[in-house]
Amino acid sequence: MLFFESKPTQFVGIDIGSGGIKLVELRGQGKRPYLYTYAFSDSPVPFRNARSDAEKQSLVESTAQMIKAVAKSANTSSNVAVASLPQRDVFSTIITIPHAEPKEFSGAIAREIEKLLPFPLAEAQLDTRKIEPLPSEAEQYKKIDRIFVTAARKKVIQTYSEIFSKAGFKLQAIETETFATIRSLLGNDPAPTLIIDMGKLYTSFTYVSRTVPHVDVVIETGGDKLNELLARAWGKSATEVEDMKIELFEQLDEMGDPQIETMLQPIYTPIIKEIEIVLETARRTSIGAISRPDKIILTGGAARCPMLAKKIETHFSVKTYAGDPWARVIAPPGLKPVLDRIGPRFSVAIGLAQRLIVGGQ
Repeated sequence: MLFFESKPTQFVGIDIGSGGIKLVELRGQGKRPYLYTYAFSDSPVPFRNARSDAEKQSLVESTAQMIKAVAKSANTSSNVAVASLPQRDVFSTIITIPHAEPKEFSGAIAREIEKLLPFPLAEAQLDTRKIEPLPSEAEQYKKIDRIFVTAARKKVIQTYSEIFSKAGFKLQAIETETFATIRSLLGNDPAPTLIIDMGKLYTSFTYVSRTVPHVDVVIETGGDKLNELLARAWGKSATEVEDMKIELFEQLDEMGDPQIETMLQPIYTPIIKEIEIVLETARRTSIGAISRPDKIILTGGAARCPMLAKKIETHFSVKTYAGDPWARVIAPPGLKPVLDRIGPRFSVAIGLAQRLIVGGQ
């Protein structure tokens, strides 16, 4: 969405999430990303949940200091950063336009998107990518193009630029969390996939085909709700649960404890219901022929919720598993156990750091 002129070889991906900041620095050799360093903070980030421009502006300095502290703990080498925008700060849609000459292409998109934007076009920064038709669609899209358009308000982008500047970084690019996650978990895999990102407060559902999100919805349930249920069952505080659950989740998943299964029903039920809605929405759109995903990938801090993957896989008969965002990153073998444990939390940060190495748009 934003690009500048320098051509560094190391990039820092910084994910500002509700539940903390995740940072990954990758070194590019050709188009192969190598892990240089990483770090994270579990401290809540008030900026992430700020609604008004004034509230966001008031939190610029404190957010910059949080980023600076995480970067210091990681001992980053590069000052070139790629940042993400939360989905609520972005308007995105797929539009259809008649084939246009290159010099008329931007104008055709602008005229069409202006009809749909919830804010004036003059205030928008647009990012576009063409959805290439499948061979079976060649005749259908012979005279028209489908374009995925992302629009963010320039004011929001300026605020992010200010934060990163104060944190000591040059902001090389900004993109949505959705595209960063797709890049780290899917790479160039064109297969239809449902990605479920379980964060601290929210869970997002993104139906992806040919690396483009076609359906993207969010519900208010996530890690905090999971901690609340576990804290009540174990008689522990939410903080204690947060420390305990990473080690216990794998054991609980293997045990298939009926009591845990009953207790976590308030997590399973809305997620399964939302998957049904997303698949129905996909079925009713132009991608109806591929509305059934090949796989369902869980990511985010709560992605290893006990028995969730098994519940989803059984209900929908679709392979379901926790994604591995490190799969396309070269890292020392000795770090694998640690990286596997923290992996689901780093999908966005890794995808951001990969963006200018692997040739992402």
